[in-house]
Amino acid sequence: MSVEPVNFFDADFNEDGKVDADDLTVWTTGFGAVGTAVHTTGDADGDQNVDGVDFLVWQRELGLGSLAAAVPEPAASPLMVIVVLACAARHRSR
Repeated sequence: MSVEPVNFFDADFNEDGKVDADDLTVWTTGFGAVGTAVHTTGDADGDQNVDGVDFLVWQRELGLGSLAAAVPEPAASPLMVIVVLACAARHRSR
């Protein structure tokens, strides 16, 4: 049985599948490391430093990974269509 590798975002420093404030905390703790940093200490670009460039990567990716929780299930889509059509019909009848 083989295990597929998990692909994390560059700024997902705690490797939990989403880029959020927890990752900023990791970056803040590692900030200033030179020549020894790794991804889990805040190095987003692989240069072994934790600096402003890594912060900019975090800023660009902030919110990624958590969007899956906000997407409705496919079964909810027909219900949403019905609600929109009902609202439109009600608006026209006024």
